Amino acid sequence: MKKIIYLIASVFLLSNIQAQSNWCASDEALNDFHEAHPEMKTQYQQDLLNAIKNVQNYQLNKANGKIIIPLAIHIIHYNGVGNISKAQIDDGIRIINEDFNKLNSDTSAVRSMFRPYISDVGIEFRLAKLDPNGNPTEGITRTNHHFSNSPSNRNAPKTLAGWDRLSYLNVWIVNSIPSFGGLGNVLGFAQFPPPSSGSLSTYGLVVRADEWGSIEAAQSTDGRTVTHEIGHCLNLLHTFQGACGSLCHATGDFVCDTPPQFDDNNNSCNFNLNSCSNDASGGVSSNPNPYSSNLPDQLENYMGYGITCLGMFTDGQKTRMLSAINTYQKLDSITSDFNEIQTGTNDGFVGQTPAPIIEIFDTDKFTCAGGTVTFSEDAYGGPLTTYSWSFPGGTPSTSSSPNPTITYNTPGDYDLTLRISNAGGADSLVLSDYVHVSSIAADYSAYNYNESFESTAAFDEWVVVEKYVSPTFERANFAANTGSSSVWIANGNAVYRTSSDQLVSPTLKMSDVISPTISMEVAYKRRNSGSDDKIKVFASTDCGASWSNLLTMSPVFFAYDNSTSTNPFVPSQASQWKTVTIPGFAIPSSIKTADNAMFMIEVENGGGNNIFIDNFRINGQPVGINTVVAKESDFVIFPNPAKDEVNINFNFIKSSENAQVYVQNILGERVANIYQGNFVAGPYKFYLNTAELPKGIYFVTAELDGERITRKLVIN
Repeated sequence: MKKIIYLIASVFLLSNIQAQSNWCASDEALNDFHEAHPEMKTQYQQDLLNAIKNVQNYQLNKANGKIIIPLAIHIIHYNGVGNISKAQIDDGIRIINEDFNKLNSDTSAVRSMFRPYISDVGIEFRLAKLDPNGNPTEGITRTNHHFSNSPSNRNAPKTLAGWDRLSYLNVWIVNSIPSFGGLGNVLGFAQFPPPSSGSLSTYGLVVRADEWGSIEAAQSTDGRTVTHEIGHCLNLLHTFQGACGSLCHATGDFVCDTPPQFDDNNNSCNFNLNSCSNDASGGVSSNPNPYSSNLPDQLENYMGYGITCLGMFTDGQKTRMLSAINTYQKLDSITSDFNEIQTGTNDGFVGQTPAPIIEIFDTDKFTCAGGTVTFSEDAYGGPLTTYSWSFPGGTPSTSSSPNPTITYNTPGDYDLTLRISNAGGADSLVLSDYVHVSSIAADYSAYNYNESFESTAAFDEWVVVEKYVSPTFERANFAANTGSSSVWIANGNAVYRTSSDQLVSPTLKMSDVISPTISMEVAYKRRNSGSDDKIKVFASTDCGASWSNLLTMSPVFFAYDNSTSTNPFVPSQASQWKTVTIPGFAIPSSIKTADNAMFMIEVENGGGNNIFIDNFRINGQPVGINTVVAKESDFVIFPNPAKDEVNINFNFIKSSENAQVYVQNILGERVANIYQGNFVAGPYKFYLNTAELPKGIYFVTAELDGERITRKLVIN
């Protein structure tokens, strides 16, 4: 009969989960597993019974009298977001060790009626010093991946990193955790001991970066979310599990010195709460009931939802955790004396210094010629002793500083190389075309500027900034509103919502235009009604070192209609293109009058579809420049890039007695006079010997009576 009672209680335990509104998704994860593997639900109930029976039989057979659990911390971040420091990791371990060993100072805040039952569990958590291959380690891995932010499968981060589950308690720290089934703001979740509660491969706990420890990213919390989730890993249930139940040893959380509690009390620390009246019901010799009368809810218990008043495990919970270590093979293996030696967590272990691992999370760097860039790195794995930076094109070209500042005098795209080392080894990293240096003089006049991406060369003048290895901006020679090409991003294939990619223009002389506006043509179709992709436009007047937001658009502004399609979208007719315009009043005067403005188009994934962009143009009236000087199509420089000699062809459509053709460098200095004197309307051809000019970027200008037209020239 007792077994029937247990099974009914277990079923109620699981069915009551959906009514909860909580910050711990452990019960929900258990339910999901049993829905996918119904055959394991009965086994879980049997394992639960075995664990209860083993309470009276557990023995602690430790050579040093300690239970040590090796930790493997896996930080899953996205370009540094959620990548917490070693100091914060150590602080989190400090907190759980205090909580599991009754060293936390807030035991004094536990009410007197519960204080006699505060337990020193006697479990110590240590970062592993040897990895599964026997190599020295800090016990920490760091993985840059979009799974740090709300993947549709909450266990997805576990597929990216994880050490032998029979040797380490794996912890995955992420930036956010998805909430399903009516749950509230999920802070963490854990898996109960496998196999009946989940696969061995997923055993461990997942917690948000702002819940680990109490400093830095977690400075607004107390770190008790981790204590709570580890309790689940060691087979503890919520104190409010199964509501009031009937017998304390056979229902609820199966622990008699945690009084029954009807629900989570909405995370309250209201000490007047007393949700059950059967506190004295039940108890057996191996799980005695210390209470002879009705008591308030034990809101101080780590396995409740008190949040701000948590401060205790009970003796009954300690017994249940230690019996789980005896019952489940996984826990018995992880706490063995042999495993301490295998993971380097035994007393007196002296290990080698772990080799460093380089990471750099900053995206591409931008500056003007003559400007400076400061670099930083995010290496981990061991204390760093030597930095060796290499900056081709920079001054200085090398540095041994952790955070060097480098000057770039010549426009171009430059690589970066970093090598770091310590007593344990070295690591190196090369970032190609990482630094983008623009000329002080604009690449093009903004007047009548229109980029339709018809050629590969035109697209290559724009910089693609890719924050993550995913679909990014490419030239689309298969779709266009005008001509045959546009740019697109296969946004429908992006796997991370809110991932973003940027496309940065050449520098434009906006001061050539009166009352400018900016427009572009967009083709986009929603994937579903919830598609929330965004297009943003930014501007810079310091060659991309900083950006100002001009426009942020959601699909209601750029989708050509309200229809949806799960198929990858490719525009096939003119009606599927929509013109988006940034009006003059939305453009700051500092941008309108800039001599070298840059523009950045950013696409942020919102679970939608492919996005195509064509004809990015600056509209407005000319200032000091007029197409009557020469037609844009008739001003041709070839070859370009040039090596020894270049041809300059143009067709003046008016005459002038004050005409000149000249060449300027990127600083605006005139370096060659090609012609000065009288022009009669008609075609002209000049030759320029470029062998005597240094390699670099130049600007050829034809000027008549103060009106001018300019073309960029590259000399190799």
